[in-house]
Amino acid sequence: MAKANMKIIFLTRAEALFLDDAITVMTDREGMAGVIGMRPIAPSAMMSAPPDLVERIGMVVLLTTSSSDIKEAPLELDDQELYLLRECAQSAIKFDDELVGFNLKRKIYLALLEDNYKDSLQFAKLMADMETDSGTAKQKARENFS
Repeated sequence: MAKANMKIIFLTRAEALFLDDAITVMTDREGMAGVIGMRPIAPSAMMSAPPDLVERIGMVVLLTTSSSDIKEAPLELDDQELYLLRECAQSAIKFDDELVGFNLKRKIYLALLEDNYKDSLQFAKLMADMETDSGTAKQKARENFS
């Protein structure tokens, strides 16, 4: 069953391995209250995720760590999964000398906010190009954009 509004981000080997380490499988154990992770959330995992998401990240791990020359592999996500992974992507985190937290945040936000980002970027460029120091002119432009 295909989910509606799926988005694709491309992950590097380091990003895929980091995410795989950052999540644990969400499961519903009988006799326990609610849904829990298979292993304690801290310190080895930051979030619990459904098995299908863990499997999709696992496929990206396999593709990017195979002997072939695959530098990035696609990961299909819905908005809820993007927000879940955003919680793992702390900006300062490095993995294999790659700024995976920063890179993941950009990829996740671009997937979530792509259309708004393009409009905001165009507006920011227009505002930067305005050759006026007039606060009134900039304020009028902001009001027209909103």
